[in-house]
Amino acid sequence: MNVRVRLYGMAYNEVGTRELSVELIDDLTVNDLLSIIVERYPSLTKLVYDDEGVFREYLEVAVNKTDIIGLDGLDSVLKESDIVLIMPPIGGG
Repeated sequence: MNVRVRLYGMAYNEVGTRELSVELIDDLTVNDLLSIIVERYPSLTKLVYDDEGVFREYLEVAVNKTDIIGLDGLDSVLKESDIVLIMPPIGGG
């Protein structure tokens, strides 16, 4: 199955493109997808995971515009044609 991943802010800066198309096997989760993306783009590791390899909860991830918190979190199962948004926090002073 194919899902699209849209990258915003620092995620876009690290990867250099706004959208990725990722081919997955069925029944993979958001967590699986993040692992695949970080493997392909190691520069995203510090953005997605802390030094102990734990997902950074301040990273906003949504599936079809619904925050994964309102779904099954990182265990949310992806489906064909889903659009996953990865949105790092925006800071300013």
